[in-house]
Amino acid sequence: MKRTNLVIAAALVLTGFTACKNIEKETAAADAARLNEYVDSVENQPPVYTAANWAAIDNGYQERAMKAEKNLAALEEADRAKTEASKAKYAALKTKYEFNIKENEATTKVDVASPADYRQVLRNRLFGEGKIGSDMKFGFVTAENIHDTYKKFVNTVEDNKNNYTREDWDEINVLYEALDTRKNAVEKDLATSDNIKIARLKVRFAAVMATHRGGAKVKENSDSKQ
Repeated sequence: MKRTNLVIAAALVLTGFTACKNIEKETAAADAARLNEYVDSVENQPPVYTAANWAAIDNGYQERAMKAEKNLAALEEADRAKTEASKAKYAALKTKYEFNIKENEATTKVDVASPADYRQVLRNRLFGEGKIGSDMKFGFVTAENIHDTYKKFVNTVEDNKNNYTREDWDEINVLYEALDTRKNAVEKDLATSDNIKIARLKVRFAAVMATHRGGAKVKENSDSKQ
């Protein structure tokens, strides 16, 4: 009888231990899945390269990473490998965000008491250092380089669209119209393929302008009332 009781007790202990291990594995898998899903969501969302946005993203990651790390040893090998891949992916995202945040800060950091300098910084970013001065001459734009000029202009606007103020968008619109005027002047020498590519860039620019210029105005008006 005593032997039977010992066997039953051992079986109960083993069952309890197995149940605990299973719960630990399930908890580890759930925490790892939440971390993996979070990193994927950060990678897939439209990036906003500001210090405040990155701080919010990183807080969410650190919270999930701490939970996942606690039971990492209990994960199946495949789940552990996926979690490590997510951690590596996040490290790459961190590098990308930190680089672009610094770039944006350099773009927007201007002397508010010097509007002329402010406009020049914007022009340098859109066209290249010293290409466009206060005289607004576009003589450097030729039929050979106008596609690259449009491409740099539109890509820069897209990359910084969330950081521009109302005044920035007004200046950008003036510069864009001046570039279009220059295009008309060199169009007779423009390759058909470049003309088609420029048309696509113009569609992209129009979409960004329509979406973000109005938003910048609303934000500034709202801020001015506070």
